[in-house]
Amino acid sequence: MNMTTVTSRKILPTTLAAALAGILLVSGCTKQANEDAATDAQAEVQDTEAANNKTTSGAEKANIDRLVISYANMAHAAYKDSLDSAKTLQTAVNTYVDTPTEANLDAAKAAYKAARQPYSQTEVFRFDEAFVTADDQREIGSVDSWEGQVNAWPLDEALIDYVSDDYEGEYNSQDNIINSDSIAVGSIKQDTSTITPQLLADMNEIGGSEANVTTGYHAIEFMLWGQDTNGVGEGAGNRPVSDYITTDGECTSGESANTEASICERRGEFLKAAAQLLVDDLTAMEAQWQPDSEHTLRSDMIARKDNNGLRQILYQMGSLALGELASQRMQVAFVTGSTEDEHECFSDLTHLSYANNARGIQNVFNGSYKTVAGKTVGGYGVKNYLIDTGHKDVADKLAADFSKVESDFNIIVEKGEKEGIKIDQMIATVGQASKQGISAEEQNTRRGWVETAITSLQELTTGIENAAKAAGIDNLDADAGSQF
Repeated sequence: MNMTTVTSRKILPTTLAAALAGILLVSGCTKQANEDAATDAQAEVQDTEAANNKTTSGAEKANIDRLVISYANMAHAAYKDSLDSAKTLQTAVNTYVDTPTEANLDAAKAAYKAARQPYSQTEVFRFDEAFVTADDQREIGSVDSWEGQVNAWPLDEALIDYVSDDYEGEYNSQDNIINSDSIAVGSIKQDTSTITPQLLADMNEIGGSEANVTTGYHAIEFMLWGQDTNGVGEGAGNRPVSDYITTDGECTSGESANTEASICERRGEFLKAAAQLLVDDLTAMEAQWQPDSEHTLRSDMIARKDNNGLRQILYQMGSLALGELASQRMQVAFVTGSTEDEHECFSDLTHLSYANNARGIQNVFNGSYKTVAGKTVGGYGVKNYLIDTGHKDVADKLAADFSKVESDFNIIVEKGEKEGIKIDQMIATVGQASKQGISAEEQNTRRGWVETAITSLQELTTGIENAAKAAGIDNLDADAGSQF
């Protein structure tokens, strides 16, 4: 059962972010708010591509061949790792639901953490919608159209399960998927009596609200950790094992006891369905990058490699670096001090997602993806292409930019993994942190880690644009995201 979505996802601004709308153009989880203009501009660039490029020599075509094949092989390896780790996560989830113990919950959380590592490195492949050609025989139209069912965020958790009394979200009904056989979303009445992967897929973004997320990694994350009520303080979500105990009198919803175990049974059904759908979706995407495949994203890119293959690769690198990671995922949360704009706010694993997003861009530059098993896949990246086409100085400068980005994110990961200082604590304003007993000096240092990484990504994008110009692409037009 392979299910895909054809919707493109934008962010739902928080109240504070919305208040800043006069100075912020908040970009989407997969597209910025001005995507129509960007798409039009991209189409115009593609229409004039022939005029902007000189006649391509045989040597140049060989370089493009090597670059695109290496890119496709890395995409396949990364999605294969994502699929395999999602299957491991599914097994851990099923074990936990069938036998809810602390040890099995910890194992499921560890499997989630492991599954996010390779997937976060695939996000560089996402920004492809303005490039792929129409093909009715291809199962997936684009990575960008597919991604919303797998990685949609932010998530209005009140639609799925219980939340704290002071929770403020777009969905504010006491009825949710877990506790009700039917719910109303605006004028839509939805039967939720039987929870299946298809139901979750059908309900994703129900009512047209992009916060009504019912599928993907973050729905699973919420079902394992629960709501994080610590704000910018220490600690992630702490959903108790008793939320999944299917014995009458022992089933809970957080601190509240339930007289019947049906709610806990439905939680298990939801978690299993979400895990199954994730595996189905990743199975479909992994197939799109299989070698020697036809009517796939891989075959499409190889067929048009001499037309816009290089532009697509550089565009994707720049769009993830600036529009998505530096702007949407980091700067919005940094400026507002809002944990609701933190990418993995339930588990507090955002530091790893940030670093792996950046690593994914670097993989394409270096032409090297390291699999979960330790194998190196690729062999030829943008760096090699620049050197082989006489732009070693540009390649060296860009390599230095990547080294700076890697160093800055290593600090964030080290603070998160070794010292327990998570992103929600780093982005807190000085005023917010003071209520947690953190001095202004210490908090400015913490915020500095994030700010420095944002600046490094901005400088990296400038380097990517310079590389594009050196390669004969005068207007890369990468997604710039929110500008502050």
